[in-house]
Amino acid sequence: MDKRQKNQRLALILLIILAALFVLTQTAIGAALLASPWWVYFVIAGILLSGYLSVKYSKEEREFEQEWIEKEGNVYMERLAEEKARRIKERS
Repeated sequence: MDKRQKNQRLALILLIILAALFVLTQTAIGAALLASPWWVYFVIAGILLSGYLSVKYSKEEREFEQEWIEKEGNVYMERLAEEKARRIKERS
């Protein structure tokens, strides 16, 4: 990852943290969360972690599938080229 992407990711994380702090301090949601039992925090963290991992692994799977498709496409194109060369050879 280059420096620009790291900076963008850091800025996005800081923006999310600031938005969360604003919501917690300036709205009734913050008071409700602070009055909640301790296990609620684990449930919320689990939901967020699950969403993050879902996005992460779906992206990795998409990249893997794209590489596989490209590899199979190259194999197919090689077979076509071989068949074309064989037909040209048969004609001459």
